[in-house]
Formats: sequence, C-alpha cells, structure tokens
Amino acid sequence: MIARLAGRVSAALRSRLLGFALLLPLLFSPDALKLNAAERAAAPYLYDLVQWELANFPRKWLHRLTSIAPWSAHRDDDVEAAVREYFAITEQISSLKARLADSTAGGSTSSVSDPSQTQSELDRLVSRRQGLRDEVEETLESAISSVVREERLASWSAFVFPPVDVRLTDPPKLLVTSPRDRIQRTHDVLLDADIRLAERERIEDRLLDEAGLAGLVTNLGGVATYPASVPSGYSLSGTLEISAHEWLHHYLFFRPLGQNIYRSSEMRTLNETVADIAGREIGRRAYERIAGESLHEPSSAHPNHGAGEHRFDFRAEMHSTRLRVDELLDGGLIEQAEAYMEERRQLFVEHGFSIRKLNQAYFAFHGTYAESPASISPIAGELRELREMAGDLKSFIDLVSGVSSYPEFRSMLEDVRESASREP
Repeated sequence: MIARLAGRVSAALRSRLLGFALLLPLLFSPDALKLNAAERAAAPYLYDLVQWELANFPRKWLHRLTSIAPWSAHRDDDVEAAVREYFAITEQISSLKARLADSTAGGSTSSVSDPSQTQSELDRLVSRRQGLRDEVEETLESAISSVVREERLASWSAFVFPPVDVRLTDPPKLLVTSPRDRIQRTHDVLLDADIRLAERERIEDRLLDEAGLAGLVTNLGGVATYPASVPSGYSLSGTLEISAHEWLHHYLFFRPLGQNIYRSSEMRTLNETVADIAGREIGRRAYERIAGESLHEPSSAHPNHGAGEHRFDFRAEMHSTRLRVDELLDGGLIEQAEAYMEERRQLFVEHGFSIRKLNQAYFAFHGTYAESPASISPIAGELRELREMAGDLKSFIDLVSGVSSYPEFRSMLEDVRESASREP
C-alpha cells in the first residue's frame, strides 16, 4: 500500500512554500498586540508561535528538498518499516512514562527498580523516534493527500491546496477562560508545552482571584499552525485523524466558514465539528492506505467502566452534569454550581476518569466540540444529518464551508432537507 504513497515531486515542495505564504495570517489575530487578563496571568509561559514557525517550517521543506534528490531515494519497504517502528516506539515511550510516573508517585504497582536506567532508556527511544519523524510525516501527508485527491476536495490533478503539512511534536497547552456566572469561551491563550502542573494551577488561581474568571490550562489534540502541530504520542489511526482535522482547518481558512470562525460561538462549534466529522473520515481512509487493512469502529474516547447495573456511562453522566450546571448558573447560584462541579469531578475520578478540574472553563472548551458529552449544542446532529443527505464527502464540505453564519447554515440545512424530501 505504501508504494502508492511514496512519490516525491518538486511540485509538492512548491505547493508547500505557497501554502505557508498564504497561511501566515493564521499566526495573527486582531488582538495580537493587546494583553488580556488571561495573557497577563500567564505572561511567563506564553507560547511563541512565530518562533515555532521559524524553527519548524524551514526544516520541513529542507527535508522535502533533500528527499527528492536522486541519491536519497527510499525503498517502499524502508518507508513502511519506518512507520511501523515509529508507532511501536511510541507505545514503548507511553508505557515507560506511565511506569516512571507511578514510581515517582510511590505507586505500589510500580515495576521500575532503577528510575535512572528507565529514564535513560526513555531518552534513547525518544531520540530514535525523532530520527524517524521526517520520513513518517511525509508518509502521513501523502496518505491524507491521496484521500483528498480521490475526493476531489481541494485538488487539481496532483496538486492539493493547502498542501497537507504536519509536524509530530508536543503541541502547546491552552489556557481557556469563562465567566463564572455562565459558560462562555472568552479567552484562548497558548502556553508552553512543558508548563508544569503547579504553574497551571497558579495561573488558574490568579485568574479567579484577580479577574473573577474561571480558567483551565488543558492539553490540545493538535493546533492548526503551518505545519500543523500534531501530538507525537498517538497511534497511527489517531495521528491520521488529528492530522486530517488540522488540515481541514487550513482548508476552511480560505472558505467563508473558516473565515468567520470567531463570528459567534456557533460558528466556532461548526468549524470544530466539521473538522471532527470529516477529519475522522479522511483519517480512517488514509489509515487503510498505509496499513492495508480496514479500521474497526473506534472506541469512545471516554469508555464506560464497569458492567451491568454497575456500569458507569461517562457520556450520560457528563451530559447530565452540564445540564444541571447550566440550570444552577441560570438561577444565579454560582457557588452552588461550583460546589456541584467539584462533587461531580470527584465522582468521575472515582470511576477512573482523571479530570483535574471541572469548572465553567472546562465546559466552555469541551462544549465547542458538539460531539462532546460536555456540549449541549444541536450542531453535531445537524451536521451528521447533512453529511448523510450530502452523499459524498466533497458535497458535504462544499455545502457547509460556504456558510458565513449559523443562521445561514440553518437555512441551507432546511433547503437540503426540502430537496431531499422531494427525491423519490
């Protein structure tokens, strides 16, 4: 399967350079020169996007430039072996990190007899994986591009625009804020990837004390920088889905839907949920091209624990928590809502779901993704309905990417429903 993905041509390099030039506006916003409450609270840990671009983009295209040279041709089986080794090492790294964390915490089940030796092995694996990264990234990009071309989604012959470009790395953390009296995503601030837990909590406490805002420093599944910042710790299938998700943000940047992402909370949710639905579909098909096998239905990101009458349904419990929090906040009962969220957080932890902080900012962030149990948005259902009526992926993306507001989306959806009802 990889044989069909290994083609390297100079046109890909030119398209990547063009894509970077046109996507530079993604690095800036109208508020770039202002310092809001969240930025003030997190000032020592602000993430430098421009520095990241300058450090990573040249390395990406220089690797592409050298890879198309005649003397650097790679055999298909070498590429396949690199992909297999990269993700096998990723599993080993995750296991060693968990064992080290358990050992550091004094866990009774720790199997680490010599933490320094384990750390040395971890460092060796990380270094080896780093050496495979460029080759693996090219393979992932090629697989996703092949699906995009097959769908005629954003391609002209062999040219895909924006070019698929990912960087397997440790994405920055995200500081999200919300007012305490309602759930509303007010500030988003990117922070250094290696910020410590104690520093996260100090920032959150400072926001609460000085600005009266609920804050949460959370991990990110990916960031639509260019190249896209994709976590290096996921499986092959998960990495492809996230990479496709971030590429869709690049694509939508040139369409009304993406250009109006910050027009309203509904537009942000539309963007993220479209990227979720289509990214999952593209990623799964890209996986089949690389692995040569179909991907089984993915399990929930929050699997239920227990069985029978003792089964703990995370999605149902989280959704009911969100509804109750909204009810309390609508009644002006802020302290009661916050006490209730902490009580529920402890319940989730007791059932094996490690939620560090459950507050208004948690729901503001996760509520942006309409398929999340923390969301009360109808947008997920509306988009799934549109995807089914559209038939193919290109038609779905073409329809939804052309809207500039949520009312416009609703009107378009009604038109599609009406048209579908007239078909035999």
